[in-house]
Amino acid sequence: MRVRTVVVVHRQPLVAEAIASALERYPWLAPIAIASRVEEAVRARADVIVIDADLEGAAEAVRTLRGRGRNVVVLGDPIGGSSGSIATDRTVEELANGLAPGMGVGAPSSEPLTGREREILALVAKGLAGKQVASLLGISPKTVEQHKTHIYGKLGVANQAAAVAVAGRSREGVTWISSTI
Repeated sequence: MRVRTVVVVHRQPLVAEAIASALERYPWLAPIAIASRVEEAVRARADVIVIDADLEGAAEAVRTLRGRGRNVVVLGDPIGGSSGSIATDRTVEELANGLAPGMGVGAPSSEPLTGREREILALVAKGLAGKQVASLLGISPKTVEQHKTHIYGKLGVANQAAAVAVAGRSREGVTWISSTI
C-alpha cells in the first residue's frame, strides 16, 4: 500500500490541526503538515493538498497548484466550478477516501475477532512472520494466511500493517490480547 502524504491548509489553524489529526487514523494517509496561509499551500510538498475554499487567495492557489500538476482537494464549495471539492458536511472517512480513492477497504465488520484471530494478530504485531506464527501455534502457514485474511475483512483494512495499526487503536488492540508468548 502506498501511503499518500497530506498537507492541510485552513484559515483556522485549530481546524487544520483537527483535520490532520483525524486523518492519521487512516493507514494510507500521512498528514505531514498544517498551514493557515495560501503561500504555505503553494510551497507545500505533499501528494495531496487539502485547502479551505474560504481561505483568502484560495482560488489562485488552487489554480497555481493544479497548474503544476499537484493533487488538490478543496474543502467547501467548488472554486471556479472545478472538480475535486469535498463539501464540509462530509465525514472524515469520506474525506480520507476522497484523498486516496480506492485505498479504503470499507467499514469494519461488526463481527468480533475470534480468540485465534486475536492471538495471530498479537503475534504478527510483535513482528513474527507467518511461518513463525504457524510454528508457534502448531498450524500451517496457509491457515495463518487464511486467519489474516479474515482479520483484514473484520477490521476493514487491506493488509497486515493496517490491521496492526487499527488494532492498536481499538478494543481489538494488541494490548487487549493475551498471547501464548
